[in-house]
Formats: sequence, C-alpha cells, structure tokens
Amino acid sequence: MKFRCERDDLLSAVQFASRAISNRATLPVLSGLRLEATEDNRVRVAATDLELTMETKFAAAVDEPGTAVVPGRLFGEMSRSLSSGQVSVAGTDGEVEIGSGRGRFRVRSLTPDDYPALPIEDRDDSDGVQVSIDAAELAGALSQVVRAASGDESRQILTGVLWELEGGGVTLAATDSYRLAVRHLEAVGGPAEERKVVLPARTLGELARALQGANGSVTALVKENLVAFSIAGVSEDEVGEWVIGSRFIEGEFPKYRQLIPDAYPNTLTVDRELLLEVTKRVGLLAQNNLPVKLQLAEELEVSAHTPDVGEGQEVIEAEYEGESLVIAFNPQFLLDGASAITSHRIEMLVGDGLKPAILRGETGDFTYLLMPVRLS
Repeated sequence: MKFRCERDDLLSAVQFASRAISNRATLPVLSGLRLEATEDNRVRVAATDLELTMETKFAAAVDEPGTAVVPGRLFGEMSRSLSSGQVSVAGTDGEVEIGSGRGRFRVRSLTPDDYPALPIEDRDDSDGVQVSIDAAELAGALSQVVRAASGDESRQILTGVLWELEGGGVTLAATDSYRLAVRHLEAVGGPAEERKVVLPARTLGELARALQGANGSVTALVKENLVAFSIAGVSEDEVGEWVIGSRFIEGEFPKYRQLIPDAYPNTLTVDRELLLEVTKRVGLLAQNNLPVKLQLAEELEVSAHTPDVGEGQEVIEAEYEGESLVIAFNPQFLLDGASAITSHRIEMLVGDGLKPAILRGETGDFTYLLMPVRLS
C-alpha cells in the first residue's frame, strides 16, 4: 500500500473513524484503524468495536493499492502533529511509514488478516429497508431525543433509542423511565409494514456529531441485525461519503404510547428562554437531588429549598388554564426538556402534581413527558 494525500484530508478521516475505537477493545486488533488504498484513487479509513462501525473515504494519489491496520490512537496523534501540505503513507510487512516534508516516521502495524470484516461492507439493499431523511432535521431530532436515553447498562434496552419505521416517516423515542422524548420525522421510502428497531444512544450520538453542518439527506439502510447510515458530502468541499453502522439492541422497548394521555385539564404557556433562565437560577438552590417546585396559577412561581443551604423563588408571567396546583421536577430533567424545544413558547400540560407532565412546542412534532417528584 502506498499513497499521497493532503494532511488535512487524512486527519479528518482518521479523526472520524477513530471514534469507533473502544477503550475496552476485546481484541488487540480492534484498537487499530484499517487503511485501504484502492485503484480508483480513494483511501478508505475505518474502525469498529463490533457494535459500532465508522468509515469514510477521501481522494488520494494511489501508487500501490493495498490494506494496512495501524494503531488507532498513535496514528491519530501523528496525523494531527504533521505539518500542513502533502503527506505520503506507505505500508510494508509489519510497519507503516508516514512522510511529511523532510520528516519520516515509522510505526509497527497490525496484521490485516486479523481485522474482522466490517458489518457495513455488505450494503446490498435487496434484503433491507432504505429510508432517506433530511440531514438537518435528523440532527435536530437526535439532539432532542438521545438525551432521554438511560445510562444504566443494567437495563440495556433503555440505553437505546427506538426507531419506528413506516412508509414516509420515522418516529424516534427514548426513555430512562423518568422522562420520555418522542420526535416524528418525515422520510422518503420505508417499509410496507411498520418496523421497530432499537439503536444504541452511543451510535446516534456519533451520527448527530457527524451531521453538524451537513447538507442534503442521510440514507439509512436497515437490515436484519444492523443499520448503516450513509452521509454523502458533509459539505460542498467533501468527497465521498461517511458511513456509520451499528447493530441493534435486542429486547422489547416499553410501549411508550400508553404513557402519553390524550388530554390534560391544565395547560401552562410560557416563554421558553424565560423558563430556562429562571429554572437555572432557582435550581442552584435545589441541591442534594432536591426538586424545583412550580406553582401553576395566573403567574408561574418557580422555587427551591435545600435545608442548611438556602432557598429561592422567582415569579414569571405565563398563561394558564386550569386549577391552581403545585408540581415538582428534577431541575436538570426539566432543563433538558425545555432546551430541546425549539419554538419561542412552551406548553406544559399537567393533570395534577403526581401524574406525568408533557412539554411541547408550537409545532407539535416533539413531545417530552416528564415524571414529577413526589413532595413530602
């Protein structure tokens, strides 16, 4: 293997693919990056931990097609430290040489034959379902929904995000049993009958990161046990595509629709930015996992009290229809929900102080359900 390319192209590809390398790799070879120079003057850079796979390619002058596996972290640091301009990469048995200006660096390589086949290499869509989603819309939806996934590995199904695929649309849902985030997106394509899969939040976090500033659409190919997201041209200057693949989380996701009431008797409408600012300020006095309390009436009073620390309250203007009541929330969960809504005003629908509340914006495509904290 031997090729020449721009340092920035190499660095961008290496940084992208390296995010699939796990610090807890079960096999030593999984700590490596696979470089493949092809006859059509492209270099593919990929990494996998067998659950998450990330691959991209860029244009290069390929003198000798071939494959090499390099130590991922070390090669990434070396690529970052090289000076701008053209670099050369040449792989021989047991080592890879990187040339930059008048410098030459050699690193021991790993055995390519030991590197597992990438799950995303077979992207034949004949036995899968393909959907296309606007990249900016998907990035926004992921930022809203992924935050509600659980970090508790003992309930693995809740560490993922449910994808409900149907013709012309996709619904994303995540819950940690304390809150629930749901977002619907329009899509092109989809299955004839609804299909449900659960994808790891880690995968979708990387997808959201890759979509920042992306143009066009994202294509998701859903197969029997994995999904591959293809992002063509992250910007006008990008060549090729970025691919993120992931296996599903096995198990049955909670029937979340049963948790969302058809109607609520009490509705609060408040300025989003004002609610965020006040909750942050008053929430400083809600320490030791204590909640913030919301007094819902003609005005909204937000208060918090922590014994031996202090207390705070602030009143803001709001519109309210219903009976006066008090409801309390985990302040961070409330901030997460309010900040995920993109409209200027937030509607909070409440039954009473013990039933889940719903936060939604003016567009109605995003729903955030939040369990209240029982007051003693």
